[in-house]
Amino acid sequence: MATNSAMPPGRDRAEALMQFYARKENRYDAELDANGDISFGEFGFRHEPEKDALVARAFVAKAWRDGAPEAQIDAFMKVGRALNDPAIGGLFDQGGGYFHLDPDKRIYFLKKDFPLATTTREMLDEGVEKLRDLAATWTTRWFARVADITHGRALPPLRPVKQGDPDDTI
Repeated sequence: MATNSAMPPGRDRAEALMQFYARKENRYDAELDANGDISFGEFGFRHEPEKDALVARAFVAKAWRDGAPEAQIDAFMKVGRALNDPAIGGLFDQGGGYFHLDPDKRIYFLKKDFPLATTTREMLDEGVEKLRDLAATWTTRWFARVADITHGRALPPLRPVKQGDPDDTI
């Protein structure tokens, strides 16, 4: 990407880091869009100049269906808040990341900030791989549990849960 004075500070660095990771995934023509975003299916990146970071995101779960009643949407929004609550979702390994419910896409993402000033390509590679792996664990093991806890159908774990813990300990 050519340097453009209209681009926010850090955009070139964010683009270079993203392109490094994209090439690993055999995506050789990847560029951040005008909003600083790119998606590769179940994961993507966004340059957030206000954080001076490249933010990686990984798909965790779909939320409500199009045309859902307001009460159902509210229930999904409640789960979205609970995912970042230290007493509910925070009891499950988030790998230093945080959750975001995108109301337009109706998708829950696990996100992690990579500061542009200190993140190396190797750090991004390792961090995004861990994020994607952890998001898969959330999808298959923990997301439904947190939803059940949020809606009073299950008790929270007695201790924090890490990715390698067996299911019968939670």
